[in-house]
Amino acid sequence: MIITLIYFAVELMLILFGLYWSLIIGLGFADLHHSRKGVPALDSYPIGLSIIIPAKNEEGTLERAVESILRADYPKDKLEIIIVEDGSTDRTLSVAKELERRYKGLVKVYSLTNNKERKAGALNFGIRVSSFDNIVFVDADAVVDKDYFIKAANALNKYDAATGLTGVNAVKHNWLTFMNELESDVMNYIIAGSYKLGLPPPINGYSLVIKKSVLNRVGAFKNSITEDIDLWAKLVLNKIKIGYFRSKVNVTPPLTLREFFVQRLRWYKGYVDALTEHLKMPTNGKVLHMELYLAMPIFGATSLVFTIGSSMLKIMYLMFNTLGLIVNFVGTALLIIAYLKYKEKYSGGLYIRYSLLGYPYVLLMFLTSAVAMFAKVFGINIGWMRESR
Repeated sequence: MIITLIYFAVELMLILFGLYWSLIIGLGFADLHHSRKGVPALDSYPIGLSIIIPAKNEEGTLERAVESILRADYPKDKLEIIIVEDGSTDRTLSVAKELERRYKGLVKVYSLTNNKERKAGALNFGIRVSSFDNIVFVDADAVVDKDYFIKAANALNKYDAATGLTGVNAVKHNWLTFMNELESDVMNYIIAGSYKLGLPPPINGYSLVIKKSVLNRVGAFKNSITEDIDLWAKLVLNKIKIGYFRSKVNVTPPLTLREFFVQRLRWYKGYVDALTEHLKMPTNGKVLHMELYLAMPIFGATSLVFTIGSSMLKIMYLMFNTLGLIVNFVGTALLIIAYLKYKEKYSGGLYIRYSLLGYPYVLLMFLTSAVAMFAKVFGINIGWMRESR
């Protein structure tokens, strides 16, 4: 009887958690696709922007990232691009130096030879040497939309910090990149839906704009495996006003299962690290929202355990469970296909076959969450890994 009550209590908690994020995603979807409200063209005198690009083993993508920044619509005399090369083992430093020579005075390159604080150290160094009070962080594999900096500047005239939307810039297409693009859309709906409810939208380190004075106030980046998520928690707890703007930074997604697993293991372990470090009794809805977001890997792992446990306990209902699995597969695939049809994305049988693998992709995310929780509980270190692209 007690076990049954615990089971149903946890199931109820999972359902409520799912309903909460479904509401936010639904509001974000409606806001992004049906609202005509947007950020106008540059609405004041152009503010100076310091664009910081941390780069390690990015010889194949760094030039593309810088060129996309230079193609963007923004006065170049109000920009500085700071590349912080962080001990690469490939030609990243050479590529960066060539860009510095090509765009003298606009691109500035710094090389760190003994950085023990990983990406956080590179970001903090870039902040220290920046000339402007308005900081834009862009990853070395990113491609920005043409209106990105105009909308970023407008956002910084209104907020202390803001995040742009996310997109995928895949060098080749497969099932993983296809699902990453859909996941990126969902992340954008969470950002927009959170803002719609007056809650702090989660920030992405590769699409973050923020005032230097705010970074100095909250302590900038901590040496962690998800330094951007840790910073977001500090911004929320310090009651920093966070907004968002409708322009995208498109980044390179994982191309193999190994890359996906390593990336998500780091992400989800970092979420739980940030939650345990900043966990406190929620005093308002914004703090609770932040904690629920950081708790996503916990709920993912719990959902996986209960899914497996439920199947083992109900083996006598094998036929029923098999039917449920088919419904999950088909239902997820139909939902994706309907979404693609609505967005008018893709055509042809290949992406329909990819859509049929939508449910395994969700299970793969839950599996990664479970391993991240295992690493957290047993104190297993999750390091940063960046391979040449």
